[in-house]
Amino acid sequence: MRSFRLGGRSQDAARRFVRASARAAGLALALALAVSPGVAFAQAEALLDEGKQLMKKGKLAEACPKIEESYRLSPRSATLLALATCHEKQGKIATAWVEYIDLGAAARKEGNKRLEADAKARGAKLELRLPRLTLNVPRAAAVEGLEVTLDGTPVDSAAWGQARPIDPGQHKVSASAPGRKRWEQTVAIKRGDRKAVTVPALARDASAAPEPAPAAEAPAKEPAAPVAAAPDRAATAAGKEAGGAGKGAGGAGKGAAATGPGKGAEGPETAAAGPEGAAGSAEAAAAEEPAPTPGASPRHSGTFVIEAGAAGGALIGLIDAGSFGNLSSYSYSYNVPEGELIAPCNEDVCHAGFDPAIGPFAGGQAFVGLALSEELHLGVRALGGYRFGGGYLAVGGPSLSMRFGRLWLGLSGLAGAVGQNAKVTGVRGEIPSEMVDLNYGRTEVEVTAREGSLPETALVETFAFGGSVDVSLVLADLPSSSWTSGALLLTVSPTFMKGLDGFVLVAPASLGYRFY
Repeated sequence: MRSFRLGGRSQDAARRFVRASARAAGLALALALAVSPGVAFAQAEALLDEGKQLMKKGKLAEACPKIEESYRLSPRSATLLALATCHEKQGKIATAWVEYIDLGAAARKEGNKRLEADAKARGAKLELRLPRLTLNVPRAAAVEGLEVTLDGTPVDSAAWGQARPIDPGQHKVSASAPGRKRWEQTVAIKRGDRKAVTVPALARDASAAPEPAPAAEAPAKEPAAPVAAAPDRAATAAGKEAGGAGKGAGGAGKGAAATGPGKGAEGPETAAAGPEGAAGSAEAAAAEEPAPTPGASPRHSGTFVIEAGAAGGALIGLIDAGSFGNLSSYSYSYNVPEGELIAPCNEDVCHAGFDPAIGPFAGGQAFVGLALSEELHLGVRALGGYRFGGGYLAVGGPSLSMRFGRLWLGLSGLAGAVGQNAKVTGVRGEIPSEMVDLNYGRTEVEVTAREGSLPETALVETFAFGGSVDVSLVLADLPSSSWTSGALLLTVSPTFMKGLDGFVLVAPASLGYRFY
């Protein structure tokens, strides 16, 4: 077999060709790497411009996806601001809220204080209108392998029982488990709504293969200990409501309705272990009661509710009659068959007259009761305080509160003591009924008092009863599974009460926190 060898000149030419080809390939690769970011940036700019133009024309359904793709290609604060604005105009306020939180964090890292403040203000404005949805999973429904999804996205068991921000609109809740029939429910939610969906115990699926019984000698498996979830920025702002926050509320894998981490997440979220049960046979499994679900919040119904706050306002006393300390030093006279009788005064036969009095008061209010449901609280309300210029208010009674979005509306029946320092107009004494005819039909007569002996003002007290209409605005809603779960409320309670001699009007306002 013959072998051929290239000559020296041919070998040099081949080497030069290989080197030149390698240089050309390296140059082409470097040029491609240099051009690629520039192309992506140019595409992002073009998409952003198109999205803004469509947003100006009101074509939000076309605008938002283009701006979102622009942000994916080139994540910048200006693009994120445009995306959050587009979603807000589109009505996806929970999605926009999370994006404003992300924008504030990005602006803080960039040192852009003006943009950070703007993002915080926009997010705070939306937070008051966020709808919230609670997915409750009772113990009877929490079977092994249960998966609960919201709009097709699995909801971590740590988020069961917690109110989560969600975009307005219709959402589908479903539940499934091995050997069980699938369950679904569609819920419509509007701005400011607070709704709850309870997952029922899933019916057994007769067509499913029976679950194998564990080996007799196998040791019992210890349930996995729940792992504390690392709160992300959006979940912390929502009071740990969202179980796992992402970029938007309605989309799969992104939003307050999603459980996967999104742009606002600062750390992974780990699920708490679900309940485990051992089934030896179909009958034993049916009779077995599932273990409590870790992470479930017990705050929604059947729990105590406590509210406390500082109160202040105006107290108007229309108590026109009463008594004061030294009435016994006065006397009055009236006609009797024998002539004229001078009778001494006491609190039984004499009373003083008073002018109306109005003055500010400061104190506190409290509510203690039971949450019949997340929107209905029944209990007892108390209101008390000091009236500047002399006087007090100490009343209380049964109270009922119902929630309508951001407002709590309630009715309270109140009874108690009221005192006011008012101007004394005089003292009158009663004439016995059998002597009225001898005194020209008069039932009372003016008490004769030396000039200057009557006090200018005196404290008049009375027992009063009535009620109030309680209107509370939710300033901040902070639900969680801890004892701090509750809401900051601004409450106005116009109150009307009837005293034994006159009326009392109270116009209090209070700032308090309701633990529930």
